[in-house]
Amino acid sequence: MSKINVSEVEELIQRIVVRMGDQSHPEIVHVLTKLFPNSPAMRLKSIAEDLADKRLNAISEFTNMIEADFVDREVFDTLSSAHIDPAMVFSRSQYDPTKFMLTLECARTPFKEFFEECKEIQCEDCIKNRITEFTTDNENSKAPWTIRVDKVEGRRVNLCKNCGKMLDRKDDINLQNERMLYTCSYCSHKGWNKAK
Repeated sequence: MSKINVSEVEELIQRIVVRMGDQSHPEIVHVLTKLFPNSPAMRLKSIAEDLADKRLNAISEFTNMIEADFVDREVFDTLSSAHIDPAMVFSRSQYDPTKFMLTLECARTPFKEFFEECKEIQCEDCIKNRITEFTTDNENSKAPWTIRVDKVEGRRVNLCKNCGKMLDRKDDINLQNERMLYTCSYCSHKGWNKAK
């Protein structure tokens, strides 16, 4: 942990603010807790709220905190992609979360009145209340739906498709047109990702 000279890392701070801009409050609080391990929780929550709501003072508050508080340098470098080739950072122009579409199909709807756990409940309520865990007293009863997950947006540019490790300067990376060719230093996988 160390104090950081803000004038030397202005561009990196800007990257972090952009990266956290579209994330939700609890996620930002979690990241700030890692970045500023000794800072008061209320201050972190306040800054997280400013960043999540994209308030005008968010950047200056965040910069002041970096200047005044102890920062976990390893977390700072990871969050700002300081150790990653700038060309690779620019190829990932935004930090939108990956979107997934979840499709649930209830197999019981036509026979709903024959299943005790289904008789008195609307399917929508059933899914909302029990989407992660299907509970019933009937030991022979299995979850009444099939789940399919489809990725709506592409994956991050800087991930190995084989092992999921984040790629950085240790990996052999080559940007060509709209492709990022890489050889992963962790699992030796040779592959490519769309760079845009």
